[in-house]
Amino acid sequence: MESQNNASSLMVITVSTAIQHIDDQLAQVFFFINYVSLGQAINVFGILSNLLSILVFGKLGFKETSNISLLGLTISDLCSLVTLFLFNLCQTPEFYSLELPFEPYDVAFLTVGWAHVGFARVTCCLTAFIILERCLCIVLPLKVKAILQPRRTALTVIVIFPISYASIFPIYCTASLVYSFSQFRNKTLLVMAYNDLRLEMESVSSVVNNIIPVSSFILIVVCTAITVYQLNKMSKWRASTSNISDRGDRKLEKMVVLISAIFIVCYLPCEILFVWMLIDPELRFDGQQSNLFKVCVSILYFAETLNASTNVFVYYCMSSNYHKTVNNLFCGAKKV
Repeated sequence: MESQNNASSLMVITVSTAIQHIDDQLAQVFFFINYVSLGQAINVFGILSNLLSILVFGKLGFKETSNISLLGLTISDLCSLVTLFLFNLCQTPEFYSLELPFEPYDVAFLTVGWAHVGFARVTCCLTAFIILERCLCIVLPLKVKAILQPRRTALTVIVIFPISYASIFPIYCTASLVYSFSQFRNKTLLVMAYNDLRLEMESVSSVVNNIIPVSSFILIVVCTAITVYQLNKMSKWRASTSNISDRGDRKLEKMVVLISAIFIVCYLPCEILFVWMLIDPELRFDGQQSNLFKVCVSILYFAETLNASTNVFVYYCMSSNYHKTVNNLFCGAKKV
């Protein structure tokens, strides 16, 4: 009786009887690919590669502001992948077969799922900061280099983490885990439910949930376009110079542009989903199109996994210092 009273003021999530665009079988296929098999394999590689990148940036030192920014991005990517690894683990058939006293997807979605979203937003803001820094270095080189000192860059990166991550907090004001009877499993389970504050917080959470990723995405697109334009404009002049510093800056700018381009491709589905959710109010975790929503989320998580796992290739191929440090690490280990 007590659990029933506690749950009386909560809108417990149930499967809608309305016709869904994606049935349960098709949804399970997407979940298996994006969470259990391919997605998890890329995730594990991404975790290992980001650990390697942290070690490399530590050895390179932090005299260059770019190393500080890229280290922050690498740490954010690592945290994003670790939380997503735990979420994916909860979606495996073996985990479901344990007959645990809670609904795995619900608990994982509210805990590590939203934690992943928080770190993904940190990645958004850090990527925007990095490409903005490179863009300004081309447009206003003397002024920016005087302003962006290593200490200031480190402080900016540190501040971005809590501010960006805090954007997920509204969800915890409207949702919680409660016990509810499951007819499918014929027992009481811990599930995700929304409380009475949901309607009041809907407008606030929509603004908070959209403003950071959307504004960061737009800034990244604009700065990337400006940087590419300026690089093409200055390419002839820079090709004729023998200044090693200028050549190093050009390689760094191209590397940052490629990182931003990968980000834009991987995060474009996320921006599309945001707009879609504004148009279709039933595209929600507990809406009439819950299966479609969950499939879209699985695709977003897979794309974010790709983004967080591919930067190591960019660093290795486009940064001579990174390339040399990695080779020294592995060659040195072989010699020993």
